[in-house]
Amino acid sequence: MRMKRFGILLLLLSGLFLVGCRQHDWRELTIDVPDMHNEAAIRLVVQALSRGPGIKPDSFVVDPQSRRVRLIYNSLLAADMNFVFLVAEAGFTANGIPGDAAARANWPSEVQP
Repeated sequence: MRMKRFGILLLLLSGLFLVGCRQHDWRELTIDVPDMHNEAAIRLVVQALSRGPGIKPDSFVVDPQSRRVRLIYNSLLAADMNFVFLVAEAGFTANGIPGDAAARANWPSEVQP
């Protein structure tokens, strides 16, 4: 009986150890960017998102028709709103968050609507 309890305790402790050692928790995020209307705007959005931590390399999928960006990120390094705010800080409305007006004023002419 004592050996059985020891085995169960050892099993529980090893399970807790394995959960604590997670290094990745990949999540998919889609960001609506209604101001992303041309290639220059797409480049600015992707450049802004590239500054975010934990993005899976080459996971950006940009759909210019729907004006959406999809990416895969490690949620142990960043939350989804971090990426939404990166886009908004670049001057673009993102998932309903208004873009920063000062950043928008500094857009190159080819990005201006």
